Amino acid sequence: MNFLKNTLKISTIGGITYLFGRYVLHQAGMDFTALTDWLFRLVLVGFISWTVLSFKALQNGYIGLLDGLRVGLWATLFLAIYIAFGTWFFCQYISPTYTEGLEKTYRTLHYDLMMRKYIAEEWGKDTITPGAIDTIQKGLDMNIEKYTGHLFTIRGQVQTSLFYSFFWGLAIAGTVAILGRRVKEDSEE
Repeated sequence: MNFLKNTLKISTIGGITYLFGRYVLHQAGMDFTALTDWLFRLVLVGFISWTVLSFKALQNGYIGLLDGLRVGLWATLFLAIYIAFGTWFFCQYISPTYTEGLEKTYRTLHYDLMMRKYIAEEWGKDTITPGAIDTIQKGLDMNIEKYTGHLFTIRGQVQTSLFYSFFWGLAIAGTVAILGRRVKEDSEE
């Protein structure tokens, strides 16, 4: 049970770091940059690795694969919950217009990509016509309505954060457990 307290403590620091990082990026006007993705990745890699390696240190430098996976799984679970909570808190209180801004950014990016493709392949002209603009706008509206609209809600952001945190956390935990594995040899005992 001592490892659970340590895991919870490190994961709590990771959750606070994530929320604070999102706040700093928001204050800097960088909500819709790749830095938010990097913050997410660095928090997961850093704090899951820290948890597994601190458990290894508590075991005098020895950790088996199953112990590493177990500790990594707990760290992943706690961090996924903290990141999902941090995402909710961020979208609800720090930046209540975040989801609208995310949809606007998504529309702008995909509008440009779809326009280039449509003009080059379907329209066959170098100029943008009202017909091309209408077709692209309708396609974007349908895509958001049928497929991606849920992502532009607070609930969708929280669910996505929880899923991705858990999925990538498990991958990171497994990798760190394999790479950090060190068992006692018969001759060392």
